[in-house]
Amino acid sequence: MNDKVDIIIPWVDGNDQEWITEKLRIEEKYNIIKQANSNIRYENWDNLQYIFRAIEKFMPWVQKVFLVTYGHLPSFLNLNNPKLRVVKHSDYIPKQYLPTFNSNVIELNYHRIEELSENFILFNDDCYPLKPIHSDYYFREGIPCDEAIESPIVPVDVGAISNYASFVKANNILFINNHFNKREVQKKNWDKWYYEGYGELLERNKGLQYWNNFVGFHDYHMPVPLKKSTLKYIWNIEGEKLDRVSYNQFRHSSDMSQCIVRYWQLCTGNFIPQKSIGKPFLITINNYKDVAAFIRKQQCQMVCLTEDCTPEEFVIMRDEINRALNEVFPTKCSFEK
Repeated sequence: MNDKVDIIIPWVDGNDQEWITEKLRIEEKYNIIKQANSNIRYENWDNLQYIFRAIEKFMPWVQKVFLVTYGHLPSFLNLNNPKLRVVKHSDYIPKQYLPTFNSNVIELNYHRIEELSENFILFNDDCYPLKPIHSDYYFREGIPCDEAIESPIVPVDVGAISNYASFVKANNILFINNHFNKREVQKKNWDKWYYEGYGELLERNKGLQYWNNFVGFHDYHMPVPLKKSTLKYIWNIEGEKLDRVSYNQFRHSSDMSQCIVRYWQLCTGNFIPQKSIGKPFLITINNYKDVAAFIRKQQCQMVCLTEDCTPEEFVIMRDEINRALNEVFPTKCSFEK
């Protein structure tokens, strides 16, 4: 078992009036991409407690859980739990970048959290373990376990959110191609890039062998194992670029994301190949009951839940999903009062 593996969970309380007031005040200074930074990104599922219950039940080997917030706290949280660390943005993000409402800035500065272990798992507040997950799934002898799968970036023009995401992915890949030669990377670690355990996903790598440069990576929307030293090293060699990104108080087309840390690990060969477990869901009013049933049956180790709905539909979907989570995790954990 790996010791000293932490979890980071970034969390926003979209109902916090102080946060809303500050966000509106800063928004007035910018001609921001309204959709990419709209309040729908901060809809409150009111189910963070189930993530803590799931981690305690199915990932008890985790050393500490870092909850990263603007400053607000969920009312259920037991601040006396020795495994919990609450970290405000102002505790680790340089003052010149604050306040920030840009998740990329929040995540690209995690190496500044002093108490954070070298090996950590970046969660999100929409990821829920549903079955036991061994520590070796994330790290083996300090080496991240991951899948090196290429996936081409496909620019689309169906709204500001999609446009923004395409820009960030393109920026990430440009950054990686400036530092790595795909042919050399794959030749050096051929057995990792063409690992048979990837299953049908391996066909993507085979189909993209012709291209000399990376055209994109498969992002599986699940918690990922990262090395603190990798993020620190990237800042050391590309500090000017990351500094410019960190001044973006809202999501911007010039952003890069924390994915560059994962890609860097893949390109340096600092990973053990394995296929990702878990299932991401885009929840709609048409499938939310099916998703709730999937959760109740605990059909995989991890689910990631995002939504596409109207505000009215969101309430219906949220209540059903939370009923399902409560059936799986009915008992309070040590992270709760």
